[in-house]
Amino acid sequence: MTDDRRQNPQQRLAGVLLLIMIIASVLAGFGLSDFLWVAGFSALAALVLLWPRTRRTQRIQCTIFVTAGFACLAIAWHQGYQELPVRQMLTQNHLLISLLSAVSFLRLITDTRGTGRPTPKAGENAFWQTITGIHLFSSVINLSALIIFGDALSKKQKLDRTSATSLQRGFSLAALWSPFFAAMGTCLLYAPGTKLPDLWLLSIPLCLFGFALTWTEHRFRKSGGLGTFEGYPVNFRALWVPSLMVVCVLTANSLFPGVSVLVLVSALSLIVTASVIAIRESFFRAIATIRNFSYGRLPDMYGELVLFFSTGVMATGISALVATTHPTLDAFGFTPGIAIALLAILLSLAVAGVHAIVSIVAASAIVAPLNPEPAVLAFIFLVSWSVGATGGPISGLNLAMQSRYGVALSECFTWNLRYTIGMFLGASAIILVALD
Repeated sequence: MTDDRRQNPQQRLAGVLLLIMIIASVLAGFGLSDFLWVAGFSALAALVLLWPRTRRTQRIQCTIFVTAGFACLAIAWHQGYQELPVRQMLTQNHLLISLLSAVSFLRLITDTRGTGRPTPKAGENAFWQTITGIHLFSSVINLSALIIFGDALSKKQKLDRTSATSLQRGFSLAALWSPFFAAMGTCLLYAPGTKLPDLWLLSIPLCLFGFALTWTEHRFRKSGGLGTFEGYPVNFRALWVPSLMVVCVLTANSLFPGVSVLVLVSALSLIVTASVIAIRESFFRAIATIRNFSYGRLPDMYGELVLFFSTGVMATGISALVATTHPTLDAFGFTPGIAIALLAILLSLAVAGVHAIVSIVAASAIVAPLNPEPAVLAFIFLVSWSVGATGGPISGLNLAMQSRYGVALSECFTWNLRYTIGMFLGASAIILVALD
C-alpha cells in the first residue's frame, strides 16, 4: 500500500529540496563555494517541511542540541567571540546529510537475493554466507540490508542468538571501513586531515578481528551454535554494485585528491545509479526513476535530517566556545594512554545510549588542542560508533532488533557484552601499535 504522506505535495517538495541539497553539496565540494548556501537552506527548508513527521523524542533531541549550540555561542560571545557563524550552522553537517540521502539511491540497483530464490543452507557455511552477505550489502545500502536479511531469517518469529548477533555484527562491522556509512562520513569530517587508506590500515584489521571473534563465540558455544544455523540465500552475483562503488570511489579519490570522500561518494551514488538504470532501460527512465525516488523515498530521511542538522548547530557552538576559551589540554599531548581513555569514554557513552555523533562532536572540539594523529582519532570515533551500536541496548540498531525481531533489551546487551569488551581490547592494541 502506498503511504499517503509520500503523495503529499509538502513531502514531495521536501524530497526535491533534498535532491537539490545533494547536487549543491557536490558542486560546493568541487570548489563552487557559493552553493554551500543553497545546500544549507535546502536542508533547513526540507527539515521544516518534514517536521510534522518527526516523533516526539526526535523533537526533544533536536531542541536540546540546538539549545546547547546557541548556549555555547552565547558563552563564546560573552568571552569575546565576534562572529555570527550562520553558514557554518547551516552547513556543518550538510555533507553527512547529503551522503545518507545520496547512498539511499543505490537501493534501486541492488538485489540481495536475485530471481532464482535459492534454498537456504544450514551449518557453518551458512553462517559465513549470511554474515559476509549482510556485511557486504549493508556496506552500501546500510539499514535496508539488515531489514532484508532479518525478515528472511526471522520467518515472523523471534531471532535466536546466533542469527541476531550475526546480523548486528555483520552490519555494524561494515561501519569500520565502508565510505557509504554515516559513521565513516562523521569520522572523516570530525577528524580533519584523515586519509581513507591510512584509516583502513587500522580499521580493516579490527573488522577482521570482529568476524573471528563472532565465529569463535558461536563455534564453541555449548548450545545453539552453528551446527543447526539456517542462513540467508545470498545472491553474491549482486555484489558487483558494492564492488563497483568502491572501485569508483578509490579511482575518483586518486583523480581528485583534494575533494572530500563524502562529496565523491554522494556524486557517484547518483551517477552510478542513473547510469545503471539508463543502460538497463533508457536515459529517460533513469531520470524518471530518480525523480520518483526523490518524491517518495527521500522524505523518509527525516530522522537523519533532524539529527545531523541539529548536531551541526551544536558542533558550531562548541567549536566557537573552544576557540574562545583556548583549553590547555595541549600540555598533555595525544599519548596512547589518552587515546585509549578517550575510546573507553566514548564507547561507554555509546553503550549507555548517547548517540555516537553527539560524543564525537564534543570530543573532536575538546581534543583538537592535543594535535591528535588524524587517522587514530578517526579510528577511535569509528570504533565507538560501530561497537557502541552493537553493544548499546538502546542504540538505533538494537531498537530495530527489539521492535521488529523480538530481541529483548537485556539480550541485546548480554549477548554482545563479551564482543564489546573484546573489540575494545583489540582496538586498544591497534592504537598502541599506531602511536608507538
